Amino acid sequence: MNADPALPARGECVLVHGLGRFGGGREAVRHLVRRGCRVRIADKSDGADLQAIRATFADAPGVEWRLGSEDESLLDGVAALVANPAIPDQNPLLLAARRRGVPVTQEVDLFLAAYPGTVVAITGTNGKSTTSTLLHAALRRAGHDALLGGNIGNSLLADEALWQRDQVAVLEISSFQLERLDSRRSVHGAVFTRVLKDHVDRHGTLAAYHAAKSRLAAVARTFVVHAADDPVASAYTTRAERRIVYADAEPAPRSTGLVDGFVATRLCDGAAERIVHIDALRLLGRFQVENVMAASSAARLVGADAAAIGLAMANAAPLPFRLQLIAVRDGVRVYDNGVSTEVESTRSALLALEGRVHWVGGGKSKDGDYATVAAAVGPRIVSAHLFGAAAAPLADAIAGRVATAVHTKLPEALASAFAAARPGDAVLFSPAFASFDQYPNFRARALEFHEWLGSPRAARTAEG
Repeated sequence: MNADPALPARGECVLVHGLGRFGGGREAVRHLVRRGCRVRIADKSDGADLQAIRATFADAPGVEWRLGSEDESLLDGVAALVANPAIPDQNPLLLAARRRGVPVTQEVDLFLAAYPGTVVAITGTNGKSTTSTLLHAALRRAGHDALLGGNIGNSLLADEALWQRDQVAVLEISSFQLERLDSRRSVHGAVFTRVLKDHVDRHGTLAAYHAAKSRLAAVARTFVVHAADDPVASAYTTRAERRIVYADAEPAPRSTGLVDGFVATRLCDGAAERIVHIDALRLLGRFQVENVMAASSAARLVGADAAAIGLAMANAAPLPFRLQLIAVRDGVRVYDNGVSTEVESTRSALLALEGRVHWVGGGKSKDGDYATVAAAVGPRIVSAHLFGAAAAPLADAIAGRVATAVHTKLPEALASAFAAARPGDAVLFSPAFASFDQYPNFRARALEFHEWLGSPRAARTAEG
């Protein structure tokens, strides 16, 4: 058996457990087949979506399908188990693998073990996808061969035919992936957006969530980038050669900051290099300026020139479901921040908006802490229109601060918010809670918001 489970030998049997919804499991199977491995595929579901994926492997050699089961016999004769990040460590099959001594790995380890180029990985609580996209755009604008993937929704294993040694892969990586990251892996650079509070329901404690994030700093070889006043990321130990910080202040040596309204990098002791004026950005909010600082720092460290970085930043549009103005209905501004699954994302969005804001939020709490959400949003909104499992307890926590309406479903909350809004006001869709009470993921919830906004019912609501 190969000592590294992410590099199985030809002919070995590898179990892929959980295909997932965003392609990681599927691409792991394809990668293993290309390596000449025998692949056993298991998933507790055997629904139509997985059967459709199965049909695409009809001609793949050495692939065995065991859908609808998590029986321990799946481990018979297996050299390694590739687990989907969404599957918790307490899963019976993973526990059985550990009892049997079957090593557990994951799709991102398969990539990092095999990829010949340079990897810069991005993590944090909010802004990972935006920062990853900005860095990728800056590198491409500067003429670098660059790939983008990972937790952002594209498996970099799918790009294997494009891999080159003289290439940069921008990898967004989540705490779920980091908690299983093999310490033998390494990345050229690690970039942290602010590390706050999230996924306590998965990791058990806030300390465990922060510890999972720390694993990225530990495997960085050349540089680590993080916010200067982030106490969590600042405490992470690393063997990287350089630590660069960013802040809303004039940059000192080895930092990125602001000079006369320009994002500016000062990676050495010399003068700061101006990258882009914040008024030229299409991205809304000071939190997006931080994302620009983080991405600009990493791009300069990889070797992109300042002018190219600035052009990329100025041309970057908000990613789908990240804070952006998407409509004006009868004088009411409508903002989408559907990516929000925790309160800090919603708080940052509210800080970026002016005037009277009617908030649409709700979903499933990850930790049962409704008081913190109420305290964060209460002073910045004139009404709250709540939906889902969190609606009633959050309404109790926010009672007396602002007008509040409780609803079961999102469309009802949206109609309530539009009915309350007047010309000059804003409606902000920024849930601040997980989606798993009613939706498979945040995207499905955000898409329902967009569908409702374009429906005749929404038009009638706007007309009053």
